[in-house]
Amino acid sequence: MRRAVKSRVARGAALACALWAARAGAVDLGTVGGDQVQLDVTETSVVAQHFDAREGEAAQDSGWGDWINRMNAAARWGRWTAGLRLDSAVYWRRPLDAPVFSALSRSEQATIRLDGESRYQNAVYPAKLWLTYAAPGIEVTAGDAYVQFGRGMTLSMRKIDELGIDTTLRGAKVQIQKDPFALTLVAGFGNPSRIDDATGRSLFVTTGTPTAPLFGSDRIVGAEIQAGRGLPVTLATHVVRYSRCAPYHYDAAGNVVTDVSGDPGGVAFGSCDPTDTSTWLASLPGAPPPLRAKDITMAGQSLEIPSLGGHGKLYVEVAVQQRAYDLAAPDPDRFGPAGNALYAALSLDAGPLTSTLEVKSNRNYYPVAAGVDLNRAIEFNVVSYSFSPPAETPTILDTELGYFNACVDGGRLRADVTVSDDLLAYGQGIFAYTKSEQASGGCDAQGHTITPPNVPAATLQDTVWDGLAGVEWYFDDKFSHAFASLGVRDDTLEAGLSYYQERHLEYSLVKYLGGAYSVEAQGFHRLRKEQSQNIDGTNTEQWWHEGENYLALKIAPSWVFTQGFEYTTRIGEPTYYFNGSALYKFTSGSNVRVFVGEQRGAFRCAAGVCRRFPPFEGARVELTLRF
Repeated sequence: MRRAVKSRVARGAALACALWAARAGAVDLGTVGGDQVQLDVTETSVVAQHFDAREGEAAQDSGWGDWINRMNAAARWGRWTAGLRLDSAVYWRRPLDAPVFSALSRSEQATIRLDGESRYQNAVYPAKLWLTYAAPGIEVTAGDAYVQFGRGMTLSMRKIDELGIDTTLRGAKVQIQKDPFALTLVAGFGNPSRIDDATGRSLFVTTGTPTAPLFGSDRIVGAEIQAGRGLPVTLATHVVRYSRCAPYHYDAAGNVVTDVSGDPGGVAFGSCDPTDTSTWLASLPGAPPPLRAKDITMAGQSLEIPSLGGHGKLYVEVAVQQRAYDLAAPDPDRFGPAGNALYAALSLDAGPLTSTLEVKSNRNYYPVAAGVDLNRAIEFNVVSYSFSPPAETPTILDTELGYFNACVDGGRLRADVTVSDDLLAYGQGIFAYTKSEQASGGCDAQGHTITPPNVPAATLQDTVWDGLAGVEWYFDDKFSHAFASLGVRDDTLEAGLSYYQERHLEYSLVKYLGGAYSVEAQGFHRLRKEQSQNIDGTNTEQWWHEGENYLALKIAPSWVFTQGFEYTTRIGEPTYYFNGSALYKFTSGSNVRVFVGEQRGAFRCAAGVCRRFPPFEGARVELTLRF
């Protein structure tokens, strides 16, 4: 239940711009060849209006409005399914067009013009397209497909949220299963969602002069074979090859050639011509290290014991990474081409006690970032084709700065004690030793620290301790509950300097009042201090508070009235943020929600993926219909 509360908070943050969401259900179209034909249609429209920036907020992140529409259609007939998702975006009152623009300084105007080249672009495009044949023991998909090998250390094309991170492999996917064996083959192109709803940033060609692409042509080929399905021990081997190509052809002067009529293949699939590829890779930033890699090969082996005598389970996965670089790219391979990683998770239960132990050990091992020009589209830095299990909890992932997990040893131990049917107590401890959190730190495949000249290694290595304790208590015949946790984190450099410190409190309180009425309070509060951050007039780092609290009155089954308060004492940012909303449910699956107010800019986490969302101030209405 506590995890569900966190999920709602993260999902609500990711949907901060949402104003209208409508869904339609399945329609029977009749019978063909003895099989029923069904059409499922889902439409999600996002309409938002942002007010002008407050003092301390960036003008380019405020004042604009948007309408993002996603139409999903899937036709099912027997063993066949054909699907299409059509995405569109319309923007108005962009910062460049706002009345306040003329009052800005020349440098501010130039910043907004440059920033707007890859934002607020009206567009209509087929985001997902697929055809699937599924029969007992086999499934074949042509087009877009989600796929993950093991825990994602070698391949993870997944959907975090319909309005957030959504990456498929566009090509072909074949799954064959005949226990105790299973085989998965994939080949195609990386296909992330091209529009970031929170900021209006997109991965289309920029509108400036000269125009420039933002997303390359990433080729992916992979295979996974499992043995032992349904047996006491399951083994799986994964191999994946990533190849980066240019998104388009370039002419002799280095300009992008996007001629659909003269070069349809180059526009649709990109160009692997060595000159084109070198030009594209040289335009990308040097970090993260795999971004400029022309080819990346990853292999992994996992072992899973699904039952340890009926009182636990064990999962272990090891992976290796080999990167090859284009010699035209400057500083292509700072820490060497090879890396490796280990992840293990052990769960045990005995009577009222349940415990989980996760460990990780990475050596120069990076997730494979999508081929995005992060100089112009930094919001897409969370899009990757593989995933390193963090052995952390989502609420503290934003404290792991730099490339925390690229070279790290650490683990997480959690214990849950069922005191009674109504009371659960838990505690958690995390330890990590990282050589890659600092911008100039890192290690090679053997774990040897890499240091620039005249830089002491002790200033690049961090020791992290994190502790958490909490309770989950149900009462009023489980109509009411009180969930609360307290935590502390300390990140100290080996040289003895404090790099990051935090204290935090999280809670969810629900009190049943009788009849149809209940009240709920939900909040997360933090006290933080970070090196070189929140500097005051005396050039001294200061602690800062930040957090949020939401109070709701629920009248079952139809009404929810919510008042929200968010705050931060970080220097240079607005201190207080107030908002209110009302939700009315027409049916169990249909509702309308009205929101007015402000939300602070902050790191928000969903499904382990964290990113910073800009502040929001405005009004919105969300309509959800399900049939």
